Amino acid sequence: MTLRGASPLAAVLACVQALPAVAQNHAAIIFGGDVFDVTGAGVLDLGILDEALMPYRRAFDQGRERLGVELTINAADTVQDCRVDANAKLAPAGKALCAQALRVGLFRPYPGMVLDYTSATYRLSIRSHTGQPIKGEATFKVSTAYPFDGQPVTFGSYVIPPENERLTLADLQYRSMEYPRDALQNDIEAQVIVAVTFDEQGRVTTCRPVRSSNTARIAYDTCLAARRGFSLRKAPDARPYVWVTHWRLAED
Repeated sequence: MTLRGASPLAAVLACVQALPAVAQNHAAIIFGGDVFDVTGAGVLDLGILDEALMPYRRAFDQGRERLGVELTINAADTVQDCRVDANAKLAPAGKALCAQALRVGLFRPYPGMVLDYTSATYRLSIRSHTGQPIKGEATFKVSTAYPFDGQPVTFGSYVIPPENERLTLADLQYRSMEYPRDALQNDIEAQVIVAVTFDEQGRVTTCRPVRSSNTARIAYDTCLAARRGFSLRKAPDARPYVWVTHWRLAED
């Protein structure tokens, strides 16, 4: 398997390494219940941003000012709280956005993503496009970073099954994996463990993040890669495949 943007050694390790403990230079954050962050784990629909923010477009100074937003998502995947990080000039825009988020905000996890939370945060930032508005394009754009960058994360209390109770790489068909685009652009490296299950047709049906040595979002990216890249050779088989991958940037 080739990981585009990774060194050849990393490409090998992504598939065949065993299950070492994720390196933890800092204390691990334990995700579960009310301690969870789902940034990048699905689609956050806040309605049409232009409707809430257009009256405050000048405060964004043609993209030079940023509105930071932290939303709290409940177990029903609706927005239950909204906080903004903004200067005084952008505070009214933040208030308008939060009012819309609380009214219509909805989080939709990516299909098959197993996330055990009762309450979770989702973090994003909003800027306006620079220059004159283009007809048919939204004026405001959303970006999501990698919360807890530099901190290891453990997801709940999932216990990795013994070797004879899980699939091996030989049981799977797979295709080349590309380095997650946003992680590559943000220089994010991590060792990640996810557990994948398959349906009766051999397609990935669930992906549970287990551990990440650096930020939760790269684990969600890994689940997306697994969903696109893996299938089961001889279905059905109820055993999980526990994928250990090391996303490593190529050396210059």
